[in-house]
Amino acid sequence: MHEMTPQALIALDADNRLKALDARQSFIVEAPAGAGKTELLTQRYLKLLGTVESPEEIIALTFTNKAAAEMRNRILQSLEAAEQNTTVDAPHKQQTRALALSALQQSGQKNWQLLTQPSRLRILTIDALCSSLSAQMPLLSRLGGQPRVADDANTHYLEAAKRTLAMVAQETSLDAPISTVLAFMQNDAQKLAQLLSEMLAKREQWLPLTSQHQALDLDEISNQCAAIIQTVIEEKLALAYQVLTPHRQTILMPVVRFAAGNLDEAHPLKSLQDWQTPLALHAQTLPHWLILIDFLLTDKGMFRKPGGLNVNLGFPKEHADKKSHVEVFEQITEMIGDPDALHALRSLPMLNDADLHQNSVVVSAFSQVLQLSAAHLWQVFQSAGEVDFVAISRLAINALRDEDGATDLALKLDYKISHLLVDEFQDTNATQKELLELLTAGWQPNDGRTLFCVGDPMQSIYRFRKADVSLFLQAATHGIGQISLQPLKLTRNNRSHPQVVEWINQKFKSIFPPADNTLEAAISYREFIATRDAIDHEGVQVHALTVEGDEESAVVYTHEAHYVAALIDQAQREHPSQKIAVLVRSRTHLHALVSEIRRHFNHLKFQAVEIEGLSQRQTVQDALSLTRAMLHRADRVHWLNILRAPWCGLTLNDLHALCAHDHRATIWQLMQRAISSESALSIDGQARLTHVHAILNQAFNEQGRVPLRRWIESTWLQLGGGSTLISAGDNRDIQAFFDLIETLTQGHSLDFTQLETAMEKLYAEPDITENDHLQFLTIHKSKGLEFDCVILPALNRKPRHADSPLMLWEEVQSEAYTQLLAAPYSKKKKNSAPTIYDYIKQLEATRANNETARLLYVAATRAIRQLHLVATVKRKEGDITPVKQSLLELLWPSVGAAFMQAEPIRLQEDASSLAEFTPQLMRLPTVQMPAILAQHHTAKPMAGAYPQVSPEPDSASTLSTLATDKGTLAHLYMQLISNIGLDQWSIQRLNDCKPAMVHWLLQQRHSQPLSTSAADEIIAMLHTTLTSQDGQWVLKARPDANNELAVEALNNQVIQKKVIDRTFVEHDTRWIIDYKSIPLTSGLSDATLQQMAEPYREQLEGYAVLFKQEGLTLQKAVFFLSVGKLVRLI
Repeated sequence: MHEMTPQALIALDADNRLKALDARQSFIVEAPAGAGKTELLTQRYLKLLGTVESPEEIIALTFTNKAAAEMRNRILQSLEAAEQNTTVDAPHKQQTRALALSALQQSGQKNWQLLTQPSRLRILTIDALCSSLSAQMPLLSRLGGQPRVADDANTHYLEAAKRTLAMVAQETSLDAPISTVLAFMQNDAQKLAQLLSEMLAKREQWLPLTSQHQALDLDEISNQCAAIIQTVIEEKLALAYQVLTPHRQTILMPVVRFAAGNLDEAHPLKSLQDWQTPLALHAQTLPHWLILIDFLLTDKGMFRKPGGLNVNLGFPKEHADKKSHVEVFEQITEMIGDPDALHALRSLPMLNDADLHQNSVVVSAFSQVLQLSAAHLWQVFQSAGEVDFVAISRLAINALRDEDGATDLALKLDYKISHLLVDEFQDTNATQKELLELLTAGWQPNDGRTLFCVGDPMQSIYRFRKADVSLFLQAATHGIGQISLQPLKLTRNNRSHPQVVEWINQKFKSIFPPADNTLEAAISYREFIATRDAIDHEGVQVHALTVEGDEESAVVYTHEAHYVAALIDQAQREHPSQKIAVLVRSRTHLHALVSEIRRHFNHLKFQAVEIEGLSQRQTVQDALSLTRAMLHRADRVHWLNILRAPWCGLTLNDLHALCAHDHRATIWQLMQRAISSESALSIDGQARLTHVHAILNQAFNEQGRVPLRRWIESTWLQLGGGSTLISAGDNRDIQAFFDLIETLTQGHSLDFTQLETAMEKLYAEPDITENDHLQFLTIHKSKGLEFDCVILPALNRKPRHADSPLMLWEEVQSEAYTQLLAAPYSKKKKNSAPTIYDYIKQLEATRANNETARLLYVAATRAIRQLHLVATVKRKEGDITPVKQSLLELLWPSVGAAFMQAEPIRLQEDASSLAEFTPQLMRLPTVQMPAILAQHHTAKPMAGAYPQVSPEPDSASTLSTLATDKGTLAHLYMQLISNIGLDQWSIQRLNDCKPAMVHWLLQQRHSQPLSTSAADEIIAMLHTTLTSQDGQWVLKARPDANNELAVEALNNQVIQKKVIDRTFVEHDTRWIIDYKSIPLTSGLSDATLQQMAEPYREQLEGYAVLFKQEGLTLQKAVFFLSVGKLVRLI
């Protein structure tokens, strides 16, 4: 296949497309990216319409509603175009036209009226089919009625897990396995409940197989496990035997005997001192194989170099025979070439009777506990009146098969269904395959009924949804159920231009595994050919960025984001009409880019598809705070937040005046006091507080009388929440939030843990009002789409590490039935031999790595004209390597040279950039006063209000210079407070200094709003300092203290001036303190503050040198004004 000429590939493609339209045969079709799979499905469906008695005899199954809608639209458009006799030119369109005309003729003869009754086309998702089947046989499906399908059933899983563990206290025969599992988990019930919950989400994988274990006694489980392990070991030994053949072993024997003879009796290699016969392929010989492999390979799986053959391995330095034996060693390693087959033996578990018995005990207990938790889950579902998609799938299977075989529904469907078409077959799981087997169970060869499966195994990227690409390989070889499938391969790519296709073909041959392997879910690369003509400015470009330092730091993320934003900007300027997509492996890899565009490339308008979490939107955060505050009046944080939100917008001064002097009363109580009596609030603050108080007071009077959603949403609207929405996207976000509240409401209460968990899975909808020419999305979301230009940034980053499941299992096919190799979760002990769990986990890791290669393939094949690869790599002492398990690691053999040649960039953390993250006060400029309050208040009500960011910098002012000036001013006042005396300063005196602060900032050419806001922040920092224990200690009067001490020192023949913020002597220790005014949130841990202080160590070390001659102990420290904390640098 790889050696075929382009002309031969195109001819093969055309021949196979024609075969796929044979309505009498069943096929499984491999269609690579851009091959026109949907068009082929459309043609097959139209061809079948021309042969059946009714359109309902044909069922087309897809995985998503979007795909089903697209197929339906394609078919209807083809029928409508045929009826209207519109002109078609392309050969494949002419083929579609002919098939559509035939379908219309059949429709007319049979009076189907397809164009007026399109619902007769049965094109639906597999989930929709399952729901339909279970509804048709409610008794057999054990539903009794049609329940709701929960989008998120995690709360049900956790409840079922808790009910299961609660049985341990009931002292029944069922509590023994639970006690066994709890003991195995070291009585960590919370951890066990969480792991059980996670297992219930994928119970379709283990329910049938754990039933097998329940039917076996411990000896049978142990024997079955031993037999499976023996088979696995011997299969791996056979692969090792192919590279370390008996002949090569014979050559190696004298070298091993020589080395073993020079080692102590305790050394493992000593057991091969008399090695004369090649190692056999029996599982019992695995220990000797492993000893030999440890002799040949390093811990990392590489052949030992001659320099590594030292006295510790039995090669004395001065021995006369050392050189000859080293030469033989090198000869053998050169003959073997690739050590992977040998290294793979290290992951195999040993056959040990005691371990097998203990594993069987725990597996048996786990199987029973999992079965119990599944039973409890069904009870939870019945109580809630809703189920998950897994339950719907199992219920559909129950509706088609019972203990006696096929049900009446199955027989009825067997009569009605003549043709099944399955799209994206590479993404099916075992349950879906079982469903197809049941739907086709009564079919006979050559009876006119057909199964047509199409997909691309190279695009199988949904293991997290339990998709199993090996099912595609098995179906191509063995068929599905009783149906044999004729394999067909398409080889044409109609999407990408030649240079892109050539690059993908060339690079992915080595990225993909060399051969298909069902056990490891490995798919070898299938080459395809471009059909588009070559054009200018097409191809693949590598953007190699290297840095000195940590490639995972925030400053590096920002630098790469700026680079990508500039790349997008340039691409749009060169080709304004092209569609650009930025694709990433994980949503978090886009956060820096989104932030960078909004700050510095605001002219770039984009649509972000499920990238920005709903909980991160400010409008939603404010609404959530309102919800929490209204339901919990003692929730001080969220009450303060609603008073700071735009609909109220109290300044920090007013918030301080309201609540700083009473930490016991609730904010609501303090509001009532401030309204009913004279307060220290400003006139504006008093008006705003009165407005909010009146609305909330009215809302509390109505609490419990209206549904919770309406109560909160109407309060939000009265406060002016609607006026804070800037875009249509804001409106969709807030409605999604209130919809979620309505869904989760129980009576008049709300579980906030459940609410926040649900919010973590919701994402802001893309702004459809923005141009779709620039889209940000994950690679998974991009599948099926195409773009003129594709940018793949963050290639040197990897997703977070997945947690270890409660139990791992592996199905092993035997001649009679499927056997199950299972092992419970256990923590890996250092230097211990691999366990069964370790082996299965390593196998899963191999499968995941194979899927990562396919994920990269999906990303690359979205590109029509240009593909940009962007990554930032750390260079350390000339060495440069990609991050393990990153996409860049896969590409490294192809692109590594570009990074080696790239000049490293030295990036510095810019403390002033933190000013960009200083939260600015957003507020409705004038309160919308209720009429009754407006009559008694001087503030003028406003007809309408829109949010304004206050303040905005003018042209002569930037946030970075403002941050510097704020720091300077804070330092000056720290000096002033110390000079005058700590006891002379109060919050009122600080407030009295505000006009002077504002005047000083105005002199630095900052705007009035910026200067006022900055003065407020400085006063807040100084107040925190004055009221903190550390702040009072630092500033207290001492006879030999100095503030802003300026000293000069000679450094490399240059006089340098240094200014020390504060220094003094206490208890024979010279304290050298540096002030930092960066804004921090309260509650930071000591470890976090210590980490934040570390960057200033070198600066303080420079100061400390100036005091060495005193002979005192030197203590360096950083004082953070905004939190009032002193951090010592040891």
